[in-house]
Amino acid sequence: MTKKKLNNVAVRRNVLRSPNRLASSLLIVIFSLFFIADVCYAVPPSRGEGRALKERIALFPFVNLSEDRDALRYVMPVLRTRLEGKGFDVVDEDSLNRFLLKERVRATGYISRDMARKIEKELNVKAVLLGSVNLFSRGKNPEVGFSARLIDSSNGLILWADNASATGDDFTAILGLGRIKTMDNLLPRVADRLLASFTAMSSRKETGHTYRIAVMPFRNNSGLSDAGMIATYMFLVELFKNPGFEPVEYGEVRRAVVDLRVRERGELDYKDIKAMSKSLLVDGFLVGTVELYSDGSNESSPPEVSISARIVDARKNRILWCGSCQIGGNDNIIVLDWGRIRSVDKVASRVVSKLVTRAEKVCGGAVPVVSGPASEVKKTGEPLSR
Repeated sequence: MTKKKLNNVAVRRNVLRSPNRLASSLLIVIFSLFFIADVCYAVPPSRGEGRALKERIALFPFVNLSEDRDALRYVMPVLRTRLEGKGFDVVDEDSLNRFLLKERVRATGYISRDMARKIEKELNVKAVLLGSVNLFSRGKNPEVGFSARLIDSSNGLILWADNASATGDDFTAILGLGRIKTMDNLLPRVADRLLASFTAMSSRKETGHTYRIAVMPFRNNSGLSDAGMIATYMFLVELFKNPGFEPVEYGEVRRAVVDLRVRERGELDYKDIKAMSKSLLVDGFLVGTVELYSDGSNESSPPEVSISARIVDARKNRILWCGSCQIGGNDNIIVLDWGRIRSVDKVASRVVSKLVTRAEKVCGGAVPVVSGPASEVKKTGEPLSR
């Protein structure tokens, strides 16, 4: 083939390839234009959206009401990890400790409205999580029990509350399988159970349809120290979970008790009722006594709890409701060990829940429609007038 023919063949091939090259070039230009447009005109996320992804909260050291002095050393890191895993921005311990030291905060199981606002301003937090370790035992059958509340830092109202408890034997299935033998394995399971419903969103009830109530510290006639405060915190949780009640955060109750020098636990005289209701703007008070709080020493002696309680109406200075309940861990056994309650903390929670349910049936019809202390409270948690 001559040189001239070879040149003609090459020209034809280039001509045939030209459309493909031209199309490829056009595609590259088009994709480049789309990429530049995306970069130039993409809408950046707003600051509000960024904050909504991670709500900042303060985790107060829980008050240790168990008999194990080292309980918090195990509990607090697990709770922090679980909260961060849920997407919350938890205030670092150094910043929180500096705040607590500066404000001379010694009791971290409750918080007043004024203190909540201070921490909101200084640490830029939306809410404060606080609570109590009611049960913590690292024996052959490990046991853990919590009560916890999330407090709105802007107004001191309760946003969320729950109780949770379990023992290693609670997870035992057929043939003894599944039993948890160590605290390291049990603690995360109970923490997850506690925080399963956790939210920082306001679940505030309609003030006109709830009975605003202050839980006074319970008297303790049992042999277990701190059983009175365990019951007090449990009642706060169960009252919050009941749609008929709006409990006041215990930090505000404690502030009023100190300011007005109310000393007697489990009782309120007419003078105290008047002064406390004016300070807290409540419809009534829950007072009571822990008569029995036994964890059970062996298989033949199951855990058992007995509590008596009364609701005193703040407007009429009379007892609106009273009741008592006693439950043992073996009361609901169906067959073998099915239905048995092994934890005294869970028995106590069952007692409290039953009492609150009974009280709601009576107090539900006692809610003031347009007048009364609670009707003077704004949605911000403050009185309309003094």
